[in-house]
Amino acid sequence: MKIESLLRELPSVENVLSDSRISELVSTGSRRGIKRLVRESIKGWRGRIMAGDVKEIKGTGLEEAIIAEVIAEVKEITAGGRRRAINALGVIIHTNLGRSVLGEEVREEIEKSASGYIDLEVDLDSMERTRREARAARLFSLMTGFEDAHIVNNNAAAVFLAVETLAGGGAVAVSRGELVEIGGSFRLPEILSKAAGRVIELGTTNRTHLSDYREAVEAGADLILKVHRSNYRISGYTDEVSLRELVKLGEESGVPVMYDQGGGLFRRMGGMEDREEMDIGELADTGVNIIAFSCDKLLGGPQGGALLGDSELISRMRSNHLARVLRVGKLTLSGLEKTLSHYWHGEHGKIPVLSMADLSAEEIGIRAEKFAASLRPELPDGIDISITEGGSPIGGGTFPNNPLPTMLVEIILQSGGAEKLSRLLRGESPSVLVRVRKDSILIDLRTVSRNEENILKEKIIRGIGIPEGGSENNA
Repeated sequence: MKIESLLRELPSVENVLSDSRISELVSTGSRRGIKRLVRESIKGWRGRIMAGDVKEIKGTGLEEAIIAEVIAEVKEITAGGRRRAINALGVIIHTNLGRSVLGEEVREEIEKSASGYIDLEVDLDSMERTRREARAARLFSLMTGFEDAHIVNNNAAAVFLAVETLAGGGAVAVSRGELVEIGGSFRLPEILSKAAGRVIELGTTNRTHLSDYREAVEAGADLILKVHRSNYRISGYTDEVSLRELVKLGEESGVPVMYDQGGGLFRRMGGMEDREEMDIGELADTGVNIIAFSCDKLLGGPQGGALLGDSELISRMRSNHLARVLRVGKLTLSGLEKTLSHYWHGEHGKIPVLSMADLSAEEIGIRAEKFAASLRPELPDGIDISITEGGSPIGGGTFPNNPLPTMLVEIILQSGGAEKLSRLLRGESPSVLVRVRKDSILIDLRTVSRNEENILKEKIIRGIGIPEGGSENNA
């Protein structure tokens, strides 16, 4: 069809709105939104026609296509809640899947806070106002050795608040080798340039010396910042200054030293003997003035950012007006306090991040053998299943070179079958995510709960049974 003919087929907004299938979607709250969706759909089709991307319309025409498109989007955006996912990838802290899974008692504590009023900022005996994060801060300081703590909504906010407070009208010194970019295009240089009056970049990408920091202090640096490189590593001809050396320089010069630790390693995990990665308590022993980290990574709590350090510096950050902008709500604090309570009582098995990491390859292998044995009789001829060695990435930018040893369930399919099955599994409800390697899908049960195993098996059997070109929708 010619472009002119296709354009003439485009219906008006009012024609689409008058269709009974659209009009029944309209309510007091959705009227404006439905009209906008119709306009956007018509505009989109017009653009595709003008670009030559639409040669002909199959079925009953453009108006029907637009109506179907609007109905589908309304269904998607109003379904309520996010889609559940079964993470069979083995990545414990998967940022795209919501990072740390919260334990049962933490979820119960959040539900209790969400369903009614709580003593968020009041002492119920005296009825005097209190600090909302005081309990979590007290737990942090008691368990780590730092004098005080403050909680904000994520680690980027923690770094920003600390740098703005201590170097907002001055300068922060940081190694060029630590000016990292991590997921979601988060670039540390941009954050620092907005938080500090001036950023003094030290050394080169691969080598920074103590003399570089000393020169920065002499040039007027108000804060020395050391940054964990997350999932970025430099090897070969390298040199960097240790945190202890920087602390000594800071003590000599009177300039505070801050460490953006990022991951929040509160307790060493099973199988991880990387002594270069200090836990929070060991960081306190270095004498560093301030550290910042995420609460929803290795700590295993809800999303948040923690600042731990010298009481005078933390007090200055707490008094900064930006602290109000970055503060957290009752749900985060309730979940964080319960998570810290588990650490206090040594209940590490109640923190999913830790319990997953603590699983040995042998333990996972036993589960994998049982899973494969139960699945094998259900598979059609020509599809093989076996157990193979592999690694479970901890994720979240932590320990990038140290995956945990694991055992994987490998389902070997015919050519092209692995990609097809992976796509079908992602379209399920709950969605299932697996690894693909050549003509195999790989399943790591480290991040699959016992309750999810039967669901996972059913989804795999169903996915394998869907013929080429068959429907991906749920039955």
